Amino acid sequence: MVSEVYAEDKRSQVAIAIQASFLLVIMLSSLLGNTLILLAIYRNHSLRSITSVFIANLAVADFLLALLGMPFTMASSITYHWVFGDIWCKINGMLNSIFCIASMLSLAAVSIDRYVAIIKPLQYPLIMTSRIALGMITYVWMHAITCAFLPIFGWSSYTYIYNESICTANWGENIPYTMFIFAFSFFAPLMVMTFCYFHILRAARKQSKKISPRVGELKEQTLQTMVAVPVAFGNEKGTQAVEDPPTAKEKAKEREAKEKFRRETRAAKTLLIVMGTFMFCWAPHFIGMTCLLFEKCRNSWPDEYFATTTWLAMLNSGCNPIIYGVMNKKFRQSFKDIVMCTKRTNRRYSQRELSSVS
Repeated sequence: MVSEVYAEDKRSQVAIAIQASFLLVIMLSSLLGNTLILLAIYRNHSLRSITSVFIANLAVADFLLALLGMPFTMASSITYHWVFGDIWCKINGMLNSIFCIASMLSLAAVSIDRYVAIIKPLQYPLIMTSRIALGMITYVWMHAITCAFLPIFGWSSYTYIYNESICTANWGENIPYTMFIFAFSFFAPLMVMTFCYFHILRAARKQSKKISPRVGELKEQTLQTMVAVPVAFGNEKGTQAVEDPPTAKEKAKEREAKEKFRRETRAAKTLLIVMGTFMFCWAPHFIGMTCLLFEKCRNSWPDEYFATTTWLAMLNSGCNPIIYGVMNKKFRQSFKDIVMCTKRTNRRYSQRELSSVS
């Protein structure tokens, strides 16, 4: 519950203005960016792939956090007190937990989708069906809601934390609950993302070794097929095969394969950005959560650290539209159409083009 004894605000007016301005920028960028993601998928039928379903789910979680959570955190960062009542503190804390956990789990769901698409491209349509996607999204929200409701039923409690200007679970009150949230809402998604992206990057590296600059060595195997089914060059005895001069058709296929590889390389770099952003935004916050379990750590770490980690966690909701939207050519074009009020397009992009969403 909200404490009746107000803590003293030792911040300067400049510090308050900077903090509030930073949170305002995060909130507005998250609202705008995630709205564009959802509008792009709604307007452009060609973007309605299984991958886009997971990205849309991520956008919904981030949008709701910006709409229902961030404004109250920003207001509290100015007043340094919770002025919205004890009941709304509990509700707001629960909503913050639901949307933050749903966002993290949605990132893990996206990584699973990309893992199957790149590592098992031939089986992808059979594995990642609409029913499976719906089941994964349902799990994401059930997991988030269950974790958020636990303090309501007595396992920990929701309270206003002054140095973070937010209503959230009292992480220092119940060690088992804090460790439970840490394990299943941060560490588990992190391990899933690490596993998926590690294997994707390893596959891309192996794939690059199969591409030779010599003309004519790349035949009809696509890059995705080569990831799933390793291709050996030369004959079985290890002698160098004698090749005929490449035809125009073979040269065209070679250029296409190299272009596909460049796209996969860009996608792999995007995955590193995804992991780096996730760790940059969320790891400090969970380190702070762990610190709150120990009185010596809780009393020795400055308030600025805890406030900054809260901002970073919320910043992830504004970064996701950039990573999954702006860095993708088709989403960028849809964003441009929306901003310029251009008539919606229903051009059917190829699966190759859509796969770059990763």
